[in-house]
Amino acid sequence: MDLHAILLEYWPHIVFVVSLAAGAGAAVHAAMTKQDVRSAIGWVGLTLLSPLFGALIYVVAGINRIRKTRLSQQRDEAMLEDAAQVETAPVDVAPISGSQFASLKVLGDQVSRFRLLGGNAVLPLAGGDEAYPAMLRAIRDASHAVAMQSYIFDNDPIGREMAQALIEAHERGVQVRVLIDAIGSRYSRPPIVRMLARGGVPVARFMTNPLGVLRMPYANLRSHRKILVVDGRVGFTGGRNPRAALRTTRARG
Repeated sequence: MDLHAILLEYWPHIVFVVSLAAGAGAAVHAAMTKQDVRSAIGWVGLTLLSPLFGALIYVVAGINRIRKTRLSQQRDEAMLEDAAQVETAPVDVAPISGSQFASLKVLGDQVSRFRLLGGNAVLPLAGGDEAYPAMLRAIRDASHAVAMQSYIFDNDPIGREMAQALIEAHERGVQVRVLIDAIGSRYSRPPIVRMLARGGVPVARFMTNPLGVLRMPYANLRSHRKILVVDGRVGFTGGRNPRAALRTTRARG
């Protein structure tokens, strides 16, 4: 019996064995490498319920292909050590926010590597109408450093105003750095990176491909972070991409 005949006769068994091996391999890999327990359980469940399909999805979207260098690991360890020196105790939280938040603080410390720290003030900003003016003021008041990261940075009135503020900060000697996701930067034309680059601002696009072809192993690896840090003292984070669509009011004229 030749190979072709064997494949025709036993292909269901071959598919079953391959599926079982692929699913088991993906499940073991997820269980051993995923630090988030919920993520590990989800991937293991998917690969066991649908071995072949689940394994394919896991290979594309589940494997972390960005490995930390030793230098970045040492930096993270040093940051955690510094943070531990100014950690806030639950007894200090209760008089300010109530005993229920003291318990929440304990829970948060158990599930997060970064514990609640003292010496900080948190101000919620509702929507772009509150967030964008505060971000612009912080950029315009910057004295030595502005670091900004965003998924989308639209070339619209809001985006151009923020880009101009970054350019002006760069021109007065502030160290400005901007990182925008490669896909998110294409949401408007022409991309705002051109305006920033013309203004001399160091700007880069995250996970770009010179050929413009989406690399499947990294298809899910996008930077959805929205972070603005000014002078190492004031920070903005949350779901606020610089774009006019996130404002509830519209400028007239």
